[in-house]
Amino acid sequence: MAQVQNPEAAPGNEEAVRAWDTVLYERWKKNREVFVGALDEVTGQVFDSSPPPVGGRCIDVGCGFGETTQQLAGMVGDEGFVLGTDSSPRFIEDARREADEAGVENVAFEVSDAQSAAWAPEFDYAFSRMGTQFFAAPVPAMRAIRGALKPGGKLGKVCWTRKSESRIWAETEEVVQRFLSRPDEYEADTCGPGPFSLGNPDTCRGILEAAGFDEVDLKRRDFDYYMGKDMDEAVDALLAIGPGAELIRLNGEHGESRRPEIVEALTDHYTEWEQPDGSIVGHGSVWIVTATNPG
Repeated sequence: MAQVQNPEAAPGNEEAVRAWDTVLYERWKKNREVFVGALDEVTGQVFDSSPPPVGGRCIDVGCGFGETTQQLAGMVGDEGFVLGTDSSPRFIEDARREADEAGVENVAFEVSDAQSAAWAPEFDYAFSRMGTQFFAAPVPAMRAIRGALKPGGKLGKVCWTRKSESRIWAETEEVVQRFLSRPDEYEADTCGPGPFSLGNPDTCRGILEAAGFDEVDLKRRDFDYYMGKDMDEAVDALLAIGPGAELIRLNGEHGESRRPEIVEALTDHYTEWEQPDGSIVGHGSVWIVTATNPG
């Protein structure tokens, strides 16, 4: 299995890359089962409606632990190939190990920032699950992804709609804001423009068209977001990553000192989302985006 390395982050992306390779990596890994499981349904919808070609070559941008990279590898078959890319070396290290352990041979992984990458136009299909919202300069990044596609190559991706349209994120943040405000100065790294930077459909479409994509299509998909098997897991996950979690993190020691009160308030708030089996299910909303490289 090839192990490509191109770790240089583009100017403006250094902070986000550092965050995803340290604290956000650790929190994502701890809550991985929740975060990945919650997005399985919408990921499957992309693959069902716009699958990669059998025998084709794919690139998976922002692949994280490589779950979707392995899914794509299964869809293209032994004659196909998938390159998983992520700006975080720690995610890529785990992705390589897990693919090796699973015996998946038609994949490779690369540490790279799409905004500074220069891929050859050899791929039939590009995919990203929540991996294109964090670029300081999104048009050059999406232009690089289009540049990796052959003429006629397809893009399929998932990104959040506006924060206000996903109750899991908006209401969590509202509860945390009862206790904390965003400080003027902070030491913690943030994740750049953030997960909702493509929430406005005109912005999302405009970036892709400015990057040279054609046949851009956005379909909104509202879905039940699985938050955890019980209240403890749900609260832990929603205070690990997301706007409420970031507000605690940016407040440093003061933010951590308010965590017990915040946990109690969120537990009360999430009670209405509790299911008969004790699991917690909220509401999320994403764009399922498809586009074509006209060549």
